Parts: sequence; C-alpha cells; structure tokens
Amino acid sequence: MRVLLTGASGFVGHHTARALAAAGHDLRLLARAGSDLGPLADLDFERVDVPLGGPDPAPFADAMAGQDAVVHVAGVTVATDRDAFRRVNAEATDALARAAVAAGVGRFCYVSSLAAQGPSRDGRPAHPDAPAHPVSAYGRSKAEGEVAVLARSGEMHVQVIRPPLVYGPRDLGLLPFFRMARWRFITRLGDGRNRLSVIYGPDLADAIAALLAQPAGGPAVFHISDGEGPYDWRTMIDALAAAFGHRLLIIPIPGSGFAALARAGVALARLRGGRPLIDEARVAEMRQTGWLADGDRLAAATGWAPGASLEDGLAATLRWYRDNGWV
Repeated sequence: MRVLLTGASGFVGHHTARALAAAGHDLRLLARAGSDLGPLADLDFERVDVPLGGPDPAPFADAMAGQDAVVHVAGVTVATDRDAFRRVNAEATDALARAAVAAGVGRFCYVSSLAAQGPSRDGRPAHPDAPAHPVSAYGRSKAEGEVAVLARSGEMHVQVIRPPLVYGPRDLGLLPFFRMARWRFITRLGDGRNRLSVIYGPDLADAIAALLAQPAGGPAVFHISDGEGPYDWRTMIDALAAAFGHRLLIIPIPGSGFAALARAGVALARLRGGRPLIDEARVAEMRQTGWLADGDRLAAATGWAPGASLEDGLAATLRWYRDNGWV
C-alpha cells in the first residue's frame, strides 16, 4: 500500500514509519522544511516538504497524489500559544482530510489522543464511542480534529486511535523525569494516586500498522493500552527506580506548583523561541484522577496485542537515552 505519513520526524511518527516499512508499505513522508528525517535514513521513502498548519487543503494536493492511505500522526502537544493547538491539530487535520478525499485516497488513520475523550469519570475506562469531555486546550483541539476526520467517513475509510500516555525511545515528554531519576530524585504531582494507562511507543506504532491492514467497515474509533495498567504514579516511579537500579527520593509538588512551573516554562520558551517541556494544558490533564483506556475493541478488530510490559519498556527507554546521550 502507498502510504502518506505525517509527523515522521517526531517520537510516535518515527516508530510508525518503521512499523509501516516493516509491514511492506511504500512510504511518502510529509515533513516541514528543515525537519530532520536522518534517523530514518536506513528506510526507503519519498520525502515531501509541506508546512502543516491552517485550513487550506491546497498545499497537500501534490503530496496526496497516488496515495492509497494517509496516517496522520503530526500534531502540537505543548505550545506557547493556545491558537497553535487549534491551527495544527484541528484546522490542518481538516485540511488534510479534505485533500485526501479530493485526491481519491481510500483510507485515513488519525492518531488522536485520549485527551480528546477526556479523563475517566467513574474509575473505569470510557467506551470509545462515549461522549467526549476534554479538559484542556490540547484535548479540545484533538477532539475537533476527530470530528473533522470522522465527517469524511462516507467518502473514505476513517480510523481514529486515541493513545494514552506514550513513552519510549525518542520521547521528550518523560525525558525530564528520567534525567531527575539519574540524580536519584523525582517530582510527583500530589499524593501520586492519579491513575493512568500507558503504551510503549513501538507497540503503538505496530497497532497503527495493524489498523491499516484491516478491511473497510467496522468501528471507527479505538483506544489502546499496554494491557497491564492502569498504574498510579507511585507504581510508575517504582518501575522507573527499578530500571535505574537505585531508590528515588520523591518530592511531592501540589498542582498549583506544577502550574506555576508550566507558566514559567512557557514564558521562557516565548523569549527563546523554543518549545516548553510542559504547559498549562498538560498540567490540566495531569491533575485529573484517571486517564484509563483498554484495547479490547482494537484487539478484537486486529488481533494486535501489546509487546512490552511497563518494566521492560522503561528499561528499553533508559537504554536508548543512555546510548544516545540523552541521560
């Protein structure tokens, strides 16, 4: 299958490119000019440079030509400007979907987020078809992207997958926690009782490839998890300590403290013209008591099963960070 993939220079997109290549697909990678695809140099792919952002589908027309499927991974996860969430995660996703329909693309797989669904309200994983109630600007923008894509389901086969917390090699999100753990301490939000599902990045990529292999029809929206969680933060910290092989001094920080750190980080990123490690949208999500998901529908539709336990996944992530000088 000829597949157009967005976001291949990022964490999840990198692993997705590898999974799709391993499945035998011909890859066309849509990237921003100047973005680094060097880590994928061992793969055979065609590169197309198109900026992702805004509501106009015209820039994507040439990239869509001749493609059988689109896998849309690219997005903004943290930002100094709330409008950036909507511009990229909602408007550009709509533009991509419209361009795909215009080009006669048959399949569109949108990698959304559990943040689009919202946190669990009753201590149990929400059904993928339950009404959405996002609690952050990021989650709302991803939900808008879902609406835009699902609106095209009469014109092409649409699939949406909502990962929970994703971790693994190349992840920037949890990197600060690994760096703290190297020095034998770690911060924790509140009492650490917040529960969350997780998924290892390469496992998520394999699931995306499995979805792409399914015939048209059936459910459109899927959740995913590692099949062992959910975990509270205390369990996560214990597993991280085991990966390092030493105990960690835990420093509890109240939600207001994390919010203050996020505001300071955003202000600094604006001054430097960079990307903050955490923003207020992420803090709003971290303060929720439960981000719970299960992969039952996904497993039933594809036969996919997770490969990495939390302990093995964290250990593999730490090895990669060390081998590449990140920790």
